[in-house]
Amino acid sequence: MKLKELTAEQRRIAVDTAQLYEHSVELQAERRTFRGGLYWKKVADHDYLIRITDRHGGNRSLGPRSPKTENAYREFTETKRDLDARIKTINLEVARQAKFCVAAGVNRVPRLAADIVRSLDSSGLLGSHLIILGSHAMYAYEMAAGVQLKAGLLQTEDLDTLLNTKSEIELAGSVRSAGLLGILQHVDATFKPQRKRSFRAANAKGFMVDLIRAPVDSSGGLNSIGIGIDLIAEQLRGLEWLTALPLMIQIVIADNGFPVRFVVPEPRLFALHKLWVSLQPTRDPIKRKRDLHQAEAVVQLALDYFNLRFDDPAIKALPSDLTSMIPGLVERINDRRSKAQNGTTTLPPGFEDRDEE
Repeated sequence: MKLKELTAEQRRIAVDTAQLYEHSVELQAERRTFRGGLYWKKVADHDYLIRITDRHGGNRSLGPRSPKTENAYREFTETKRDLDARIKTINLEVARQAKFCVAAGVNRVPRLAADIVRSLDSSGLLGSHLIILGSHAMYAYEMAAGVQLKAGLLQTEDLDTLLNTKSEIELAGSVRSAGLLGILQHVDATFKPQRKRSFRAANAKGFMVDLIRAPVDSSGGLNSIGIGIDLIAEQLRGLEWLTALPLMIQIVIADNGFPVRFVVPEPRLFALHKLWVSLQPTRDPIKRKRDLHQAEAVVQLALDYFNLRFDDPAIKALPSDLTSMIPGLVERINDRRSKAQNGTTTLPPGFEDRDEE
C-alpha cells in the first residue's frame, strides 16, 4: 500500500539525529551524578573533603585530607570537566544536525510540546512517572514506522500526560518541590492552573497540559507530582489498560529540528483505547470521529510496520471491553488494505499518497 513514507535521505538524517541525541542524553545522565561539587573545609587543624549534595546547601563529609580523598577530589574534578566539554561538543553537533532535519522535512512536533516533554525527560519524570498520550503520541508512532500521517490527526492544542501510578521509582526532592506546574513554568512562565486543584494548566496562548490517571484502586498511588501547589490528576476510566504492555520509547523531531524523546503506550494498546474512547456515548462527536481515525491509523502501522499481531496472548489477556473490538477493527483494516492494493478504494484515514519522484 502506498503511504507517504520517509525517503532514504530523510530516514538517514532522522537516524543520525536520534543517535546523536541518545549519546547526548547518556552524557547528561552521567553528568547529573556529578551535581554539586567537592571542596576542602578546614575544621580545627584538619582539612576535610566535603560533597555538596543539593542546591539548598546540603553536604556531607568524605573524610579528612589523605591520599585517598585527594585522589577522589582530583578524579571528580577532572571527570566533571571532561563531561562538560563532551556535552558542549555533542550539543553543538545536535544543533548542526537540527538544521538538516528542518531542511529534510522531518521536523514534526510543535516546539512548545517538544520543550515540555524534553523538560519532563531531563527531570526524570518521563517514562518513570509520566507517559505521553493523546494526539502527540502519534508523532512517536509515525516516526517509528518511518511515515508521515496527515496533520489533522496530529495537530492539537493540548498535551495529555498519564500519571503512571504503578511506578516504584521515588521522585527526586527537587522534582517534588517544583511539581509538574513548576516544570511547565520553567518552560513557559505563563502556565497557570485553570482553577484551584485543577488537572489542567494553560499558558497565555491557550496551550493546555492535562494530567490524568487511572481511577483509584486498592493500590492507591500518586495524584500529583509536587508536594505544594500543583496539578491534581483527573481520574478517567480505561487508562489502566495503557500500561499493560511495555512502553514504546521513540526519539522524534521538533519543528525547530531538535530531537526529543517520547515515551508512549504500546501502539496496539493506544489504538484499542482510542477505539474504545470513540465508542463512549459521552464523548464529543467531533472528537469521537478523530479518535476512530487515529485508532485505525495506528492499527495500520502496528500490522504493516511494527509486525505486531492482535491475536497474541498479551492482547488476548486484556479486558473484554477491548478484545471484543479487535475482530471487526482488524477485518476492516485488512479489507481496506486489500481494496487499496487492487486500486478500488482510497487509503485509510491519516495516510497520504507519496508524491511520484
